[in-house]
Amino acid sequence: MTVVVVLIVVAVLILAALILISARQAGVGAQRPSRYGRRRRVRMAPRLRLERLSQHRYVLHNDGATAAFDVRVDTKDLTVTEGETHMREFSAGHARDFLLIQPMHGHVSELTVRWRSRPGADAEVVTELALDTEVTSEGQEA
Repeated sequence: MTVVVVLIVVAVLILAALILISARQAGVGAQRPSRYGRRRRVRMAPRLRLERLSQHRYVLHNDGATAAFDVRVDTKDLTVTEGETHMREFSAGHARDFLLIQPMHGHVSELTVRWRSRPGADAEVVTELALDTEVTSEGQEA
C-alpha cells in the first residue's frame, strides 16, 4: 500500500514539474518573439533605396514588402525641381523620381527620409540615403 502511495506522489510531482516547465516556456515566448518572427517582420518592412540615374536625376525605391506612410524626404540645401518630398503612402514596389540640384555653396552628400510603418502615431523611422553614388544607367544628363 505504501508503494502505491509513493508511486502516486512521484507521478504527481513529475506532472507538476512538466506543467511548470511548459508554463515558463509559454511565458518566455509571449515576451520575446522568435528569431523567425523578427526576421519575417524585418523582411516585411519597407526598405527604401536611392538610385542615381544621371548627374541630377534620382529615383527613390521602396523595395520592401509593405508600404511606408507619411514619408518625408529632407533634401537639406538641395533644390528640388521635380518630385514630391512628402507622400502619405509609398507603396511596396513603387518608385518616385527626383531632380535634385546641388547648392552653389557646399555639397550635400545624403538625404534623410523619415517614414512610419503604419498610418498614425507609431514611431518614426529615419533612413539616411547617400547621394554620392555612381550613375546606374546611361543616358542624357538631366
